[in-house]
Amino acid sequence: MPVSSEIFRTLGTYLKAQAQNALIVILLYVAAFAITGMPWWAITGIVCGILNLFPHLGPVIALGLALLVKWSVTDDIWKLIYVLGAWLVIQIVDGFVLSPRASVRAGLNPFVSILVTLAAGLMFGPIGMILAVPVVAIILIVKRAVLRPVPQI
Repeated sequence: MPVSSEIFRTLGTYLKAQAQNALIVILLYVAAFAITGMPWWAITGIVCGILNLFPHLGPVIALGLALLVKWSVTDDIWKLIYVLGAWLVIQIVDGFVLSPRASVRAGLNPFVSILVTLAAGLMFGPIGMILAVPVVAIILIVKRAVLRPVPQI
């Protein structure tokens, strides 16, 4: 298979997995916020799900947004703790189930994808965090192609 075809196939598979993960996380946020009695639960859930696409920092901003929205209508600390608990459960599902699935589809070990994302975030900021896994996947595909033995005729 040509290298370009393998790159497009891998990136397409990764992007499809990321889109599926985003949809699942958005639905989880919407359901959790509806259950916890969050005002504007649908809009807040969608925004928090979209923020979750930004690795490491997005979920923290989503938590801040959710707590701020809930805090705007209640003083009860337990209701804020329910929102925090819902966020925590969603992050556990995303971190241990959904994200590893996407990085495996890109041809990366999940642990390596976490390290690469953190390193790219330190070097290049939020854009580096978003592009880290696809770029490393492309580098690995090219490396495999270069190291592949050439058939002798």
